[in-house]
Amino acid sequence: MQPKANTPMESSQPTVALVSHQSSLQTSLLAHLISHELNIECPIVELTTFQQLNSTFALVDCQHHRREDLAKWLHECQESDDAPIIALFNVTPHSEHEDLLAWPCVHGLFHTTSSQELLMQGLNQLLSGEYWLPRRLLHHFLQSRRPPVFNPIADKLTKRERQILALIREGATNANIASLLFVSEHTVKSHLYNVYKKIGVKNRLEACNWARIHIPEN
Repeated sequence: MQPKANTPMESSQPTVALVSHQSSLQTSLLAHLISHELNIECPIVELTTFQQLNSTFALVDCQHHRREDLAKWLHECQESDDAPIIALFNVTPHSEHEDLLAWPCVHGLFHTTSSQELLMQGLNQLLSGEYWLPRRLLHHFLQSRRPPVFNPIADKLTKRERQILALIREGATNANIASLLFVSEHTVKSHLYNVYKKIGVKNRLEACNWARIHIPEN
């Protein structure tokens, strides 16, 4: 039997915080849908106010957040005593936002092409303690966790290129890499362009996965 609309939700019920930079009708409708379908509270908050909510689950809208800002926020969440479970949604396929799966607190990801039905199904799984990832990303995730194997191409990389690949593997941005190696961001981009050609990848995520397989950790 469905609870009455004015029946208070149990205090033991989890809360799904919808983290969105932009308050809109679409965001409000999504929060209402989650609350109605899953019978849980779903407040809308911003990155800066999420910690104050003390929620154990966050559904983060990537459409209006830069990857760099989310990476910094995820670092803060991961360092907290009680790291929340985080799922990313509105993620553009093959974008740099997919790299955020490297953070242990990120348990799920939904692309911009995901339907509402798929989103609700995934949230149910996540709230049950499971993971929810698109098949392609799950494949890359499994590959990245396997031990490095010898690849002749790795020997053709310069020491600087290997350094940059190792930093990309750890989730560093171009600005982070430039600061750590005392070079300009333009120089980092030039190195990345050469690296992509040498190892046969098209983007940062593919380079990151390649490095996890072929570049051993120090």
